[in-house]
Amino acid sequence: MVPCLTNDSHTFIANEIYTCGIGKNALISPLDKKVRLNLADAESIRRKVLDCYLEDGDTTLGYKVGFTSKTVQEQHGISEPEFGFLTDRMKLTNKSQIPVQGTAPVLVEPEICFKLADGFEGTEISVQDVLDKTERIYLSLELVESRVGLASGINNVIMDNVGASRILISEPGFSPGDFDLEDTMVNLTVDDLHFTGKTSDVLENPANSIIWLNKRLGKLGSLGGQLNKGDFVMTGSPIKPIPLVKGSMITAEWCNIGTIEVEMV
Repeated sequence: MVPCLTNDSHTFIANEIYTCGIGKNALISPLDKKVRLNLADAESIRRKVLDCYLEDGDTTLGYKVGFTSKTVQEQHGISEPEFGFLTDRMKLTNKSQIPVQGTAPVLVEPEICFKLADGFEGTEISVQDVLDKTERIYLSLELVESRVGLASGINNVIMDNVGASRILISEPGFSPGDFDLEDTMVNLTVDDLHFTGKTSDVLENPANSIIWLNKRLGKLGSLGGQLNKGDFVMTGSPIKPIPLVKGSMITAEWCNIGTIEVEMV
């Protein structure tokens, strides 16, 4: 019989993900092959993975929102986005070279990142509320490292902190009013491959990712936390995640706004 999970089991699994997967950036066996894993288990384990980071000396940085594309949601059998926690260890700034780490697959996504000037009162907020509480908006890249494999099932992905690994923030960023969040084209080139999206492909407006996240965190309580002053929020990509290898050259261009160029070494 497949064993049921307890709180101690959640702690054990979170430690395994952190030490064997995240600590070594290595693939680990999807745990729903060994245990009966449901959404509540996955959400508890995700929070305990964050605890592992904090116990290792990290501080909280904010959140990442993923699965913002309807096509990607359908592939994973879900109907809304998901989120992961960010810590200060994950944040890179204005790097031209990023090392490939470990054996877990690494993928890249171009995203808009918000830095909040304040938290929100209540869970019913608008795009204008988000903009009013935003300090800066940044062009950014997310490097996704799925220690359990993105095709291993959504509960595995959630407990793996939705593949949160490293984010590259392009300073100095923009004031909220200086960025067209609904009508900016995004071009991504990885080696000889070219991809195109639009900021409106992220829930019609990347600010809607923060609206969704604020409501979701309110439902999760202590398993989610809350949005606060200084939090960074990666809002999701208009382009599917693209695999990288050592030597990959990445160019992400937000038309008429700016460009990020990075080499994986």
